Amino acid sequence: MVAVALADTVSELGISDMLAQHGPTLLAAARLITMDEAEAQDVVQVTFEIALRRGHTLRDVGSLRAWLLAIETREAVRRVRSMRRFLSFTPRLHDIASAEPAHDQTLALREGLRALPRRVRAAITLHYLEGYSVHETATVLGVSDNTIKTQLKTGLARLRKDLRDE
Repeated sequence: MVAVALADTVSELGISDMLAQHGPTLLAAARLITMDEAEAQDVVQVTFEIALRRGHTLRDVGSLRAWLLAIETREAVRRVRSMRRFLSFTPRLHDIASAEPAHDQTLALREGLRALPRRVRAAITLHYLEGYSVHETATVLGVSDNTIKTQLKTGLARLRKDLRDE
């Protein structure tokens, strides 16, 4: 019945409207989790493909955004695991520093986030930037609340240290 509701939602909104409504949020979260524009766009596209195939698993149409973010986060983490089997490199993107202090702080924060493990970065993104509770973040990532609390604590401590060092 929920698959029918998702299909109705997709047909009512149209796929382009659904993309317009949820796409920017998904892309912003994917950018922070993957730290790569092309990979973020790929993850969002795959997220919508999975959502269309697995619409029957959505329990409440009102939680469509959270459901899509859960799919996206799992897909981003899965991609990294599968890539590690085949590749062993660390791409480095160097931004040109600006004279503006606010811009320098943004660059430093991005570099600090980039240095975090992907699961910790995902937890910070979902909790602090998307506004999910600890429990909701834990549910999305498929771990316990205590694991998320630990990841948030260690991630923030590491960000504070990295930002103080710069």
